[in-house]
Amino acid sequence: MLKKVKTLDKLAPIPWIDNANLKTRGMIKILFRPHPNERVKGYKIQRFNDTDAKWETIKTLEPRLRAEYIDKNLVDGKIYKYRIIAYSFDGIDSYPSKVVIAQTLQKPMVVTNISASTDLVKQIKLTWKPVKGAVKYKIYYSFNQNSSFNPLKTTTKTSFVDKINKDGFVKYYKITSINRYGMESIKSQAVMGTTLSIPTKPIVSIINKTNSSVTFSMNSADKRAVKYLIKKDDGDKIINIHNVQSRYIDKNVKKGKTYKYKIYEIDKNGLESQPAELKVSF
Repeated sequence: MLKKVKTLDKLAPIPWIDNANLKTRGMIKILFRPHPNERVKGYKIQRFNDTDAKWETIKTLEPRLRAEYIDKNLVDGKIYKYRIIAYSFDGIDSYPSKVVIAQTLQKPMVVTNISASTDLVKQIKLTWKPVKGAVKYKIYYSFNQNSSFNPLKTTTKTSFVDKINKDGFVKYYKITSINRYGMESIKSQAVMGTTLSIPTKPIVSIINKTNSSVTFSMNSADKRAVKYLIKKDDGDKIINIHNVQSRYIDKNVKKGKTYKYKIYEIDKNGLESQPAELKVSF
């Protein structure tokens, strides 16, 4: 007559499990009540693997009264599932606990509505829309849109002035938001800013010339001129003639001499164009 052998029953599941909101990047804390059965030696912490669709033991905890676990180095903003199985000194597992669903902290929102100025003298002003929950912003720059961007400045404001001692200088920017937990968003789309370029070379014509004078007419191709500067080279020295308007008569000439003129457009910011060059012989 065959003898019946009865295996030990599984242990009851642990009575309570939950997650605590750590407010720490990449971490989830699992809390549970210790199993009341003194036969329990420890616990298997299991996390569901979404890729393979199976439960995996990620940690074993001992002794029985140890009742919390912090899962680290997790993906930002991802949902994870956990359960716990207790095991006894004689190798008997409990039924799985209920499943706890927890989510890691999400990265802050991406910075949007960024504008970069193109009309300021030797500086570029950045402005952007505030991001909810952001306590500061980090600005990155590059001189080429397709190159890597380097850190430039961190600010609590939603604007920044980048001072650049060059005219017509191009610079690219990306901005991130940072929340109170120190989490940084992904970089924004790149925006291009430029400092104000120098005015366009003026259009200069000679409208009258005699043996004792010459009359110049100046026109601004970009309509930025508020005045002109004339540099007159008589062969011995250079004479600067300031605050010239759109027409100028030079009567200080001598017959038989040749004069070289460089005429610059000056805008309201004091920026000076490249010169229009003329040579006049008398």
